[in-house]
Amino acid sequence: MFLITPAPCVNKRVLLPLGGFVAAVIGFTALLYLFGAWFRPDVITVPPPPPAAELAAVQASRKNAQLLDTAHPTVLTRNVNYAAGAKAPWWPRGESPILADLVKEGQLPPLAQRVGSEPLVMEGVDGIGRYGGTWYRLVNANFDFSTIYWRLSAANLVRWSPQGYPLVPHIAKSWEVSPDYRTYTFALRRGMRWSDGQPFTADDIAYWYEHEVKYFNIQPPFLRAGRTLGRVEKIDSLHVRFVFSEPNPLFLERLASTGQNYDDYTEYIVPEHYLRQYHPALGNQELIRKTMEALKLSSPVALYKRMKHYLNPEHPRLWPWIYHTYQPTTPQTFVRNPYYFVVDTHGNQLPYLDRLVLDIKSSNLIAVSASNGEPSMQDRHIRYEDQILLLGSAQRNGYEVYHWKPASQSPFTIFPNLNRRVDPARPETKWKHALLNEPRFRQALSLAINRRDIIDAEFNGQTIPAQIDPGLDSPYHNAHLFNAFVDYDPTRANALLDEIGLTRRDAEGYRTFPDGTRMSFVLNLTDFAPVSPAQFVVDDWARVGIRLLPHLRARRLFDQEKLAYEHDFTVWTGESEFYPLVEPRNFVPTYGESYYAPGFGEWYRNGGLFGDPAARRPNTVEPPAQHPLRRAMEILQEVNTLPSEAARRARFDDVLEIAAANLWSISISTSPPQLVVVKNGFRNVPRTALFGGKYQTPGNTGIETYFWDQPPDEPAVAAQTKREIVTVTPPPNTLASTDETADGAENPSSRVIQVLLLTGLGVGLVLVGVRHPFIGRRLLLMIPTMFFISVIVFVLVQLPPGDFADTRIAQLQMQGTSGNDQLAADLRKNFHLDESMTSRYARWVGLKWFTSFRTSDTGMLQGNLGLSMEHEKPVNEVIGDRIGLTILISLATVLFTWALALPIGIYSAVRQYSPGDYAFTLVGFLGMSVPSFLLALVLMYLAKRWFGVNIDGLFSPEFAAMPGWSWAKAADLAKHIWLPVLVLGAGGTAGMIRVMRANLLDELKKPYVTTARAKGVRPLKLLLKYPVRLALNPFVSGLGSLFPQLISGGAIVAMVLSLPMIGPTMLDALLVEDVYLAGSMLMVLSLLGVVGTLVSDLLLLWLDPRIRLAERSR
Repeated sequence: MFLITPAPCVNKRVLLPLGGFVAAVIGFTALLYLFGAWFRPDVITVPPPPPAAELAAVQASRKNAQLLDTAHPTVLTRNVNYAAGAKAPWWPRGESPILADLVKEGQLPPLAQRVGSEPLVMEGVDGIGRYGGTWYRLVNANFDFSTIYWRLSAANLVRWSPQGYPLVPHIAKSWEVSPDYRTYTFALRRGMRWSDGQPFTADDIAYWYEHEVKYFNIQPPFLRAGRTLGRVEKIDSLHVRFVFSEPNPLFLERLASTGQNYDDYTEYIVPEHYLRQYHPALGNQELIRKTMEALKLSSPVALYKRMKHYLNPEHPRLWPWIYHTYQPTTPQTFVRNPYYFVVDTHGNQLPYLDRLVLDIKSSNLIAVSASNGEPSMQDRHIRYEDQILLLGSAQRNGYEVYHWKPASQSPFTIFPNLNRRVDPARPETKWKHALLNEPRFRQALSLAINRRDIIDAEFNGQTIPAQIDPGLDSPYHNAHLFNAFVDYDPTRANALLDEIGLTRRDAEGYRTFPDGTRMSFVLNLTDFAPVSPAQFVVDDWARVGIRLLPHLRARRLFDQEKLAYEHDFTVWTGESEFYPLVEPRNFVPTYGESYYAPGFGEWYRNGGLFGDPAARRPNTVEPPAQHPLRRAMEILQEVNTLPSEAARRARFDDVLEIAAANLWSISISTSPPQLVVVKNGFRNVPRTALFGGKYQTPGNTGIETYFWDQPPDEPAVAAQTKREIVTVTPPPNTLASTDETADGAENPSSRVIQVLLLTGLGVGLVLVGVRHPFIGRRLLLMIPTMFFISVIVFVLVQLPPGDFADTRIAQLQMQGTSGNDQLAADLRKNFHLDESMTSRYARWVGLKWFTSFRTSDTGMLQGNLGLSMEHEKPVNEVIGDRIGLTILISLATVLFTWALALPIGIYSAVRQYSPGDYAFTLVGFLGMSVPSFLLALVLMYLAKRWFGVNIDGLFSPEFAAMPGWSWAKAADLAKHIWLPVLVLGAGGTAGMIRVMRANLLDELKKPYVTTARAKGVRPLKLLLKYPVRLALNPFVSGLGSLFPQLISGGAIVAMVLSLPMIGPTMLDALLVEDVYLAGSMLMVLSLLGVVGTLVSDLLLLWLDPRIRLAERSR
């Protein structure tokens, strides 16, 4: 018997890789353990208490937010004697250095001429401020820029104070009220001007009433008193009167709360001198026609609406900061209004700040950005659940956290839809409608919720269980409503559900409809309200047998179901219930935002109680005669006429008792304080204020008095601001070219040039194809490929019901006014919704242009990507400079990836199983395993924690809003671009290292390498000339997928890092179903994929002789 001993070389070949593998596993495990030990929270050591002074300050701030000192309210407006004139200390005499320079240069008149002799005088809570600097603020979506016309301007005749009352003069110098509350006479300010220097007079308000309210047949809620709308009368150029047929004692409150929304014509202070020229009946018809052609609008009504848009740089304003420079992408910049009519007590013109910059971030990332100290002052979209994050980072990142009193009395309210639409084809909708209208069903659902668990988990135990009510410290507080069915009593909830006939259950234990069919309800949520409590509610209702499905939707889709009354339950916050007569919608349905009865609300808003024909519009639902909500409407109407506050409180209490008995909504708790992040050195922000939409917060806190203790010295920004103040930059092609003919067709020379260019391109491609048959075949193959792709994309984006245009049309039609009917017709015409799908496809692709050669018929083949439904402007314009930045980042990422992956892959292959190979293998696996967005978050945290710098975005705030380019802006880009390149390239680099290593190992084992070595070819030359060259094939073949990535980018990474790239724009378009923006972007990506594949094949032919020879042999 012989012992066979393995050869040493065999042992080595087997044991070394095995040992290396084991070592790698051990090393990787140890590394993970070390990382876990490093980053794990310390749950053993009791954290030290915060400094006593800091803790006391936070507790005092919370206490102040819980109970306003209404006996000593903060008032920022100062009463002055205008008869004192130029001798008064408040007389306009100080201005921003930027404006002083423009006066010296003759581009602006002197200060006193700009402000007038009767300016509004204000003083901030910290006193007189300093000029200069930027207020950097965040919004969560494009439509959130609309806060500029209400929350960030408060441009009303009267204005709320920081704590609500008292109401103070603003655009109006003073007012008088008749004893019967039927007539309100306002005195306007002498010498006041619009932002373009034109005088502001009573004619501007009278124009709104005569030529917007009457012409467009609108019904502004603040103008209604009883059966009829009030009327507006011009007394003289400085006096205007509002007259009502019935007492209207709350008119001033409603006026101060009016949002100045251009879309529904509640913007009652408008520049007649600018808008008259575009008015459908009064305007310059030739100007209207040319502008319609330039903007591709189909009716004068649509054009008039467009010219009123808050982001129209040409529109004169009365705001502290005005929009003068059109930007197709974010951020948006508003510069100081040189004609703003407000001064401080020393005669310095306000605002102190030079600019207001609004940038977009996802709702979930705004608090993270605030904790990094990015916004100067941020109140909106800051939630109490972020308190620990914000307070923990405040000292390190240089900001304070204020606590404001929320006027909205519920952070999370579930609204059952009493007007749930019944569809005969869907029997379950009838059952849902019946149950949602059953008070015992709503009461049972409320009793089934364990509120204390939610409060402890979501609000740190700082709130108390409650239904939505004016609040414990409100003069309108009702204890019955506050405590109605808030106890956690699942036994009683089950009994009530059994009592109404829901006794049968399915196999899963859930209750069924009385007929035994499956019962499930949908809870609609959007990111405006907190979503975390929803899962608690789902679990609690499941315990009593109610199946609830939470649906988190994009805001547009959320609104779509709401408009169609298709929602079962909706989650929203409260809205300004502290003074419920300012906003009674959550106790009495007063308009469509009363989520529990939107149809009833529209019926009430349009005069349904008085038989107004407008109440028969498609979106209205008349409540039955004996319905409790109808009774609540009648009581509210009575309350609105009562002259004394005491009488109004007593009578409105009956409305609250009705709500307590019927439980129109289901709330969780009282509202925690509203957190406000304020950077150190950003002054005149009140530490206590009433926060609410109806109070136009932060507009009620004196935003024009905000200032920086030490404004940054930024010459480039100052120069840009100076230019923007005096130069209006409108969107491209605001006016139609005079070269165009009346029917909108291009002139003959332009048409000939286009035809010649297309012909030349076609001839060139044919010649290339003839000279190189392979290229010719591939080019011919691209035609049917792109055709089928275009058909598939077009059909897919058209398939989902209810795109953005459908939602908007439904909204306009349900409002039912003649102007909105015209706008709905315009939308159908602009997007060709009345045409067949085949015709729309031909128009979208651009096939119709070949038969007409008209600009209006251009499509993708002519470079026109279509019209965005959401933005109502060309897709090319929406994308803007995002394409350039996306390509720059993507190309830099590719170069970074190849620059690292190629040499490391070569080293790992040549030094196989060496320590370096194992190290790079470990790093490679980590790179492939860690998601890019997570790596971005970690790097952002470490950079802020260790180096105190913010590394998100491509620019610093001062450069992000600067249009154009300068050396300073380019240098700022260079400081920021490395992070997205590193994050986006990390995973790709790791993957490419492994690919290069594997391919090169294969090549190194082939006979031609052995032969070359035997012939004495130098190792480095051999390596680079043959194996490396052939191992590059996977890199080159990856170009097909690389080209689309140059445009799409990493959408999630771009959102986390706030990068102005195409990815987030395309994602938003898909979420809101903006079919033309989404479809065009998908087609561009598909085309790039096809072209990239062609380019990669051509490069492979050049790079690899085996492929080239195989092709020739064919």
